Amino acid sequence: MGTVTKRLLATVVAASTILGMSSLPALAAEDNPTSSSDTVNISDVNATAETRALFAKLRDSKAGDLRFGQQHATDEHISSTASEGDVYEMTGKYPAVFGWDAGLALRGAEKPGSGSDKQANAEVLAQNIVDADAKGAIVTLSAHWYNPGTGGDFNDTTAVASELLPGGKYSGTFNEELDAIAATAQQAKRSDGTLIPIIFRPLHENNGSWFWWGATHASASEYKELYRYIVDYLRDVKGVHNLLYAYSPGGTFNGKADGYLETYPGDQWVDVLGYDEYDTDNSADDSNAWINTVVKDLKMIGNEATNRGKIVAFTEFGRSGDRKFTESGTDNKDTKFFAELADALAKEVPNTAYMMTWANFGGSGSGFQSYTPWKGTDGEKDFQDFANSNANLMASADNVDYSNAPTAAAQTGSARIVTPVNGNRVTDTKLTIRVKTEGVRYSQLDTASAVVTTDRGQSVKLTYSCNGYFTGTLDLDEAGIKLDQSKLTLTAQVKTKDGKTLAAAEDDGSVTVRFGAKPEAVVGDVETFDTYDSDAELQSVYSPNHTEKSNLTLTDGLEGSKAGNFHYVFANDSDYNGFQRSYTPKQDWSGFSKLTMKLKADGSDHKFVVQINAGGVTFEAYPKIDTTDTHEVTLNFGDADGNGGDFAPASWDTSHAGTKLSQELLSKVGSFALYINSNGGDRPTRGDLVIDSIRLDGERDAYAPQETPSTPSDAELQSIDDFSGYADDQELRSAWGNRNHTEVLSLTDGPTDGSKALRFTYDFANGGWYDVAQYLGGKNWSGEGTLKLQVRGDGSNNAIGLQIGTMEGKYFHYDIKLDFEGWKQIEIPLVGNGSLTQTWPDDADKGNSMTDDDLTSIKELVFASNKWNDESTGIDFAIADIQVVPSDGPSTDTEATKDATDGDMKQDEAGDDVKDTSADIANQDPSTCPIADDPSDTADTGNDGNDGNDGNDGSGNGTSADPSAQSGKKTSDAAKSAAKKTASENLSSTGSGIVYVVAAMAVLLLGGCTAFIVLKRKGEAGQR
Repeated sequence: MGTVTKRLLATVVAASTILGMSSLPALAAEDNPTSSSDTVNISDVNATAETRALFAKLRDSKAGDLRFGQQHATDEHISSTASEGDVYEMTGKYPAVFGWDAGLALRGAEKPGSGSDKQANAEVLAQNIVDADAKGAIVTLSAHWYNPGTGGDFNDTTAVASELLPGGKYSGTFNEELDAIAATAQQAKRSDGTLIPIIFRPLHENNGSWFWWGATHASASEYKELYRYIVDYLRDVKGVHNLLYAYSPGGTFNGKADGYLETYPGDQWVDVLGYDEYDTDNSADDSNAWINTVVKDLKMIGNEATNRGKIVAFTEFGRSGDRKFTESGTDNKDTKFFAELADALAKEVPNTAYMMTWANFGGSGSGFQSYTPWKGTDGEKDFQDFANSNANLMASADNVDYSNAPTAAAQTGSARIVTPVNGNRVTDTKLTIRVKTEGVRYSQLDTASAVVTTDRGQSVKLTYSCNGYFTGTLDLDEAGIKLDQSKLTLTAQVKTKDGKTLAAAEDDGSVTVRFGAKPEAVVGDVETFDTYDSDAELQSVYSPNHTEKSNLTLTDGLEGSKAGNFHYVFANDSDYNGFQRSYTPKQDWSGFSKLTMKLKADGSDHKFVVQINAGGVTFEAYPKIDTTDTHEVTLNFGDADGNGGDFAPASWDTSHAGTKLSQELLSKVGSFALYINSNGGDRPTRGDLVIDSIRLDGERDAYAPQETPSTPSDAELQSIDDFSGYADDQELRSAWGNRNHTEVLSLTDGPTDGSKALRFTYDFANGGWYDVAQYLGGKNWSGEGTLKLQVRGDGSNNAIGLQIGTMEGKYFHYDIKLDFEGWKQIEIPLVGNGSLTQTWPDDADKGNSMTDDDLTSIKELVFASNKWNDESTGIDFAIADIQVVPSDGPSTDTEATKDATDGDMKQDEAGDDVKDTSADIANQDPSTCPIADDPSDTADTGNDGNDGNDGNDGSGNGTSADPSAQSGKKTSDAAKSAAKKTASENLSSTGSGIVYVVAAMAVLLLGGCTAFIVLKRKGEAGQR
């Protein structure tokens, strides 16, 4: 059948669907074409021509094509004169890749966003993308999304992944984040209206445990399904067709593909195979060891990308920790770092498309961040040589020339169970099952055949809704299934009208669920290993550190039925391997006096480390492993104050040296970990420990904290200091003398008549960071919501470094930029504030926001000079009326609240109105999401070099999108069909619209030439 004829038939099908008429016979599904140099194996077969061209350009990278990129390339910098960024000031060139964090920018927490209006921030971010494109730079967006379930920041690791999928409790909240991404992408246009292609990198570094989407907080199955949902929603529901999608776990993988691919969502959802890894070891003068590790992993990833027809990229890299570029700009080791890395990649992984480092955020002290040299530093000359070594490293017109757009390779039709996710627990007697089809149009589906079968003989009929989704319900009561901890395996089966069964998206497509709530854990049983059914289940609980997840497995029990086998492999004498389990919320171990375990050692005499993070302090004990017998290990916590125990602060945690593991600290255990550190010498470089029955023992009365306000309403405003009680400078300095730098302090007039203030005047003689503090002695701020203070700025563009210290030794940092003069009230939310985060200690909680627990015992309040403006010679600010005020209570105008939300409210169990944060795009009314086939030929996608916005939503399921997608406008959530919208716009007010449409259909059937003119230059949609 010819292309024109097929187009005509498809258009008639769409129009007849609108009128409720019988459809013409569906076109048979065609085999997928083989991907070649003329095609791109892209996740979105309806991608714009420019997006396909970018894909091909990056995929086909070879030695000499490597691009250098930087996060916040122009809007963050160290040098005060670097108005276009430090890289540009040093080299006169822009990086070839610009990065921003959409998750933070869209909520106003990071440049270029500001304020809480997501749509306004989307416009600003889109304009920055346009500016970057005009400079010759490719753009990539990451997303440090706040936790959609709790509202905490990205380091709030409360598990929510499954609840973000269709039907999930917080799916509506998460969809709002995705809507803002869509708005950004669809507004990023060149002056001629061309959509700019963007690389979107969601859910990065998921194999680490520091993000809510990371290891131990989201299973591999949950992660993959959430990633797929992000792509499906943006591509198929929102009609965004100018995105490439990057998958980027963090290193290292020792060159093994299994670990890297463990959470890989699949080729239908990924375009860029990325990798994040930072050099933190400053012991060596060169970077050879780190580069060798990177090359080993990137070679593996590069091979995977080549085999799949995908792009490989070093999506994040840099020097951090001890290896970071120094604040002074001097004494940096290996200033040829960038050139050495680029040379190694060009030689060993020549298809690496780009390597992108992080932002030069600046700051001072331990919070200083710079990922490139800057003007006047000891690395400037070598960085200039690097930038000049190859024109392709930096931005250029050729870099963003998207004129060569290959065809999008068609995708194999598939069907998968979206919810429930493999491993989920089912606690409701009615189980909703959602199945998503990809790579096939609705007209090709035999919808009557769609079922989900179980391994107990049930068959659940599925009903098509829209956006490629089918839904069905399994009634457990009718099926005789109890919530009894048993398992059930579900398998989806959807056929096309020619009798072919759609392939599973992964493996055999089956999903296994368990019935009933997870049994409540016994606090005393730290780890028995008996509850795990597989190695994968065990590995989903523990995050690896300096080792591979596969090195922790189940084995025969030493006491129970199962035990854990900890296999270690050392690469050098200073190496270590470890596994950590995090607790959210924190656990209370204060009712026990010791920890015991069964241990079968290997006689290696390496250093075995049992580690507990309690109250923010990392404690360690070191059982001997110099024998091979099985024995019980007992580690004592000591008395109530921690005296006489076996645990001591980790040697690297110098800020807590001498701290005892008291019952108070044991009441807040955040993590438990096991490590093996190499003792070097002639000892073996690999071995195994078998560990079983890790338990708490020696019961005692648990720690009872002092009474604290239980709700915000119990809290009252607390004045920290209004400075009215000081008679002179000496009294002020005595009160603020906790850091001994009081010579910079004096009393001055406050913002109102008769008020007083603290004045801080300093000439940077002793460095950029100079601090004063008031000791608060454990003051209780429970229930307080905001720290308020009056600040008099000096317009210097430096900053006040504000820190809140707790009695647990944590310090939370917030910067107040002095870009204003005169008095200004500053209000800083205390809990869950992504800008007020832990900077010390440098442990697993670093970067986290304050929690309610942190407010119970405040040690001190710190103010410091933070030199951000290198050209300034001093800082002069004043502080007045410092107070903390309670969290805001509920609105007293209940009716107004209801009206404002207009249906977005529901009642909780107590009958109170709460915002409905759920959503289910898989279960929409088909009448609001009409079924209409796309009027284009699936075999010819991209042949005309069009922009790909042909009115198809990219689902490949026949759910056509609003044609406004062609101009970058946001499509409706219901994904209204292009055919219906076009027809409705053409209906006249005289009621002759139906006649008009019928006439149009006749013309389509009889006037092929006319129809071809109408349809020419329409982008063809590929088969999914």
